[in-house]
Amino acid sequence: MRIIDLSQEIFSGSPVYRGHQPTVVHRLKSVERLPDGKWTFAINGLFLSDHCATHTDSFQHMDPNPEAKAIHELPLDMFQGLAVCLDVSQAEPGEFITADMLEEAARRAGVDFSGPRSPKVVLLYTGHYVRTFPKPAYGNKHPGLDRKATEWLADRGVINIGIDCASVDVEPHKGDEWKPAHSVCRERGILNTENLGDLREVAGRQFWYMGLPLKIVGGTAGPIRAVAILLDEEDLETCKYLANLK
Repeated sequence: MRIIDLSQEIFSGSPVYRGHQPTVVHRLKSVERLPDGKWTFAINGLFLSDHCATHTDSFQHMDPNPEAKAIHELPLDMFQGLAVCLDVSQAEPGEFITADMLEEAARRAGVDFSGPRSPKVVLLYTGHYVRTFPKPAYGNKHPGLDRKATEWLADRGVINIGIDCASVDVEPHKGDEWKPAHSVCRERGILNTENLGDLREVAGRQFWYMGLPLKIVGGTAGPIRAVAILLDEEDLETCKYLANLK
């Protein structure tokens, strides 16, 4: 078994989506020896958006319904599970990721979404993080899912969609519908995870995914530490079986 970190680092000035709270990490106290032999402890202060760095949106982020659930109200089962990372790196910055691209990427990864042990979490490797992070270009222009592609994932039972870009939607905006990927996630009750880090090591592979959010009361999102747990073939088959027990 091997654990691979899929998260971005949190640091002062790290890229955030336009209009979001800039990230500030400030050293409040340092370790100092005191005259009486005691010492102080180092402490940082954090000032950040709940959409800072690698995070998962709650339904409050996109749904005006007062009954929409905040991040602390969502079941933890939605933040972990059998996963596959689909390689859609052919998608150009500023262009849509289409259902045809997803279908071809799934074929290359050997994933059968029609089977009883199909992945419930799908990560999308576009290569955007590797090419641009942490430059300003990271948030300016990147690929994203169109409506049909997001519905393609929803129709296959996916409950959490992750991407190595600032949003699951294309940037800058394109097409007639505003934020189609977010809209489908709202309509179908699917989570979306954004700002994933370097996915090259898991692209085209299946694994166990975990990305538990901070328990922020009323959170419109929650920063997560996303990881891929790579298993040997026997353990992976066991996880596929356990993941689909009713």
